[in-house]
Amino acid sequence: MKRKGNLKRKIKIRYVAVLAVLAVLLFMNYGASLVPGLGARFMIVASGSMSPFLNTGDIVVMAGVTPADIKVGDVIAFNVAPRFQQQYNYPQVVTHRVVEVVTVGSDLYFQTKGDATEKDPFTVPAADVIGAYSWKIPYVGIPLLFMRTVYGMGLIASYIIMDITLDHGPAWWKKRQKKEKLMFKMMKETKGIRKAVENLSNSTAPAHRILLKRKESGKVEVAETNKPAGLTVRRRA
Repeated sequence: MKRKGNLKRKIKIRYVAVLAVLAVLLFMNYGASLVPGLGARFMIVASGSMSPFLNTGDIVVMAGVTPADIKVGDVIAFNVAPRFQQQYNYPQVVTHRVVEVVTVGSDLYFQTKGDATEKDPFTVPAADVIGAYSWKIPYVGIPLLFMRTVYGMGLIASYIIMDITLDHGPAWWKKRQKKEKLMFKMMKETKGIRKAVENLSNSTAPAHRILLKRKESGKVEVAETNKPAGLTVRRRA
């Protein structure tokens, strides 16, 4: 019983680990707002546009920042407007370096550029800034990037299905076989009971049969079948 309990505990730990990975992926994909109380957002670098400063797979921490405090040379993360995403094939969130601060009246805009690419074909409004670069963990996010792909999600799903099948499949199959054996036994017993009833019916059947026939004249004719010895049949008109 103790061994079975330990096995269930190990299975639960594996499931918790898989769910934790999925939670991290969802957080990094959809956690667009800054983390309340922490003032930072964790992001995975998905391209080499900022190489060699930021490489694909680096996990970057973007700290909250006041747009007025941003200066040329800072690396910022910002939301890309949907029309620019479609027009220039940009992702929803980009991390690039500020190369120019543009002031239009009371509005503030930033011209950005990847260290390994040309200037972005649009300026970033201050309202779209998510945060400024704080620190990074090199290459740790590479496995997470793979898990974000269709193949990665398929791998996680396959692992969960195989894990459940290997852990619960044998017990399910054994239970099914036990059920089939019980049904077969019940059918065999039912067949035996039916045969016994038929034998009993045959043993209690009459030793002879009498057939009555009425002729056209109105008289009744009695015909005996399997008449036992010593049996006298009287015929009446």
